[in-house]
Amino acid sequence: MQAFEKKSFVGLTPEGRLSVHIDWDGKNLSITGSEGQNHGGQIIMSPWDLQEYAEGYNPEVVAQLRDIWERWHLNDMQAGSPAQTAYLKAHPITDRLDHYTKACEALKAAGLNPAPDYIHNGKPYLYGTAWLRVEVPEDALQFLHALP
Repeated sequence: MQAFEKKSFVGLTPEGRLSVHIDWDGKNLSITGSEGQNHGGQIIMSPWDLQEYAEGYNPEVVAQLRDIWERWHLNDMQAGSPAQTAYLKAHPITDRLDHYTKACEALKAAGLNPAPDYIHNGKPYLYGTAWLRVEVPEDALQFLHALP
């Protein structure tokens, strides 16, 4: 899909207006948002208490937007190979202060660090040693482009 930029009003929360900004440059996806006057950036990190939905939005549309945001935002800045990412998703690391070390240890114990089936710069890939890019599915881009 060709590049597009979209700003969209999603609805009202107790904090005020909740809006998203979607930027697809043809390769890389960035989604940010703002809620009320005090919250901006990665508002995906907390639940949205929508009291009222903007036209074209409902709970199902918002859930799909959040899923796409969580999965594909910064698709060009992935720390893990597909297998490493899948493993860490199935076995989450809860230590936020030492996440990288714990992730490396868990992946190594699982035989995934280095990743034997993912070659990067001629060698099996070590988790977190480069920013990897994954393709955003066309259906996700079409959904985002069609938002009001």
